Amino acid sequence: MAHRPRPRVHLVTGGPAWEERHAVPRQAGFTRSQQAARKQLTQLMGQLEEAIRRRDWQAARTARSAAWDEVNRLADYLTREERTKLWTYKRLILNGEAQDRPRTNHP
Repeated sequence: MAHRPRPRVHLVTGGPAWEERHAVPRQAGFTRSQQAARKQLTQLMGQLEEAIRRRDWQAARTARSAAWDEVNRLADYLTREERTKLWTYKRLILNGEAQDRPRTNHP
């Protein structure tokens, strides 16, 4: 006598349907206000990078402040990368200002 595997049975009592359990999870998208804030944030981050490249520290500080305002409009989990970039840019701004500051020799 040959061994035959048991037929697969789909349980139908309670819980989600078979198709729902094995469906690909739905991707969470951004709301319209989040999309608008992200768009503004990417523009401000571009302005910030350009200001740092030009070594225009006042414009960089202004752009960084505006970028933080946009970051605060979004949830923390949506802006992890931007927050770390903003802290890196802060260090770059402070180091750049220190390098560009005229050095005076004190006796």
